Amino acid sequence: MALLTAAPYDRFAPRPNKQLRETRSLRPLQIMRKLRTLALATSLIAPAALLTNGCQRRQTEQVVVTGASTLYPIVQMAAEELRRTKGLDVMAQGGGSTRGFEDCIAGRNSLGAMARELTPEEKARVIAFPIAYDGVGIVVHASNQIVGVTTEQLRQIYRKQITNWSDFGGRNDRIVVVHKAEGHALREVFMKYTGLTPDEMTRHTDVTAGDNAQVIRVIANTSHAIGYVSLGEVIKAAEAGQPVRLVKLNGVEPVMENVTSKIYPLFHPLYLISKGEPKGGSRVLLDFLRSAEGKAIIRQGNYVPLE
Repeated sequence: MALLTAAPYDRFAPRPNKQLRETRSLRPLQIMRKLRTLALATSLIAPAALLTNGCQRRQTEQVVVTGASTLYPIVQMAAEELRRTKGLDVMAQGGGSTRGFEDCIAGRNSLGAMARELTPEEKARVIAFPIAYDGVGIVVHASNQIVGVTTEQLRQIYRKQITNWSDFGGRNDRIVVVHKAEGHALREVFMKYTGLTPDEMTRHTDVTAGDNAQVIRVIANTSHAIGYVSLGEVIKAAEAGQPVRLVKLNGVEPVMENVTSKIYPLFHPLYLISKGEPKGGSRVLLDFLRSAEGKAIIRQGNYVPLE
């Protein structure tokens, strides 16, 4: 009977590579799994990239308004409302009507602010949008006892033909004449109203100030000074406790009702200007200022909106 015996173990004999067989059988499966993982990752990344790029394209537009300081409060109040309701970013800077026009022509702003009538040459280069009009108040220190002045007395004061407040029933104090700086619309409005020449406006000036706030500060700190400022700005400053007050002009009280009815004799228009047809945020701002809500904000600032 034949006996079954085991072959002797030879560790050097070639054997089937089990690990290699398993690896070869698994490799296609692993490749498929990797491809599916890569496809999934790509599908997740692509929309995120598109979303990121889209957000970059939808950056908030900034509307820049430069020019007449008289319009600054109006634009600021409108900016706060439009930022709250529409997310629109509006930045306002003063510097005078001349700056507003020059910035507009040079493309340095979105809209220019002007507080005077445009010249024919200026009208040919920009589009003007009337927004409101404003009274020009004659302002003195709160301690000054005078009741008012006439147009002729203003001429005499600013020509240094009258130099002491006692001539108007005030204290025996020298009159300090405060003018607006060149480039500011109120200087031109005042010059046109009084008939003063540019030489007289320069030669007889004691203090030259820039925007409305600077004129008010000078008069608040100089008890015998006189100046001319946006009516609304003086009203706001007096309500805030600054020692300034308005005086009558030709016997007419400097109140908003008299400016609205045009009984008060010294007032001027307020414009926003654009080099071309306004678009985007500029159009939104202009439309808002002409709306009922915008007109309410203009009245709140002690200006007279256009009806």
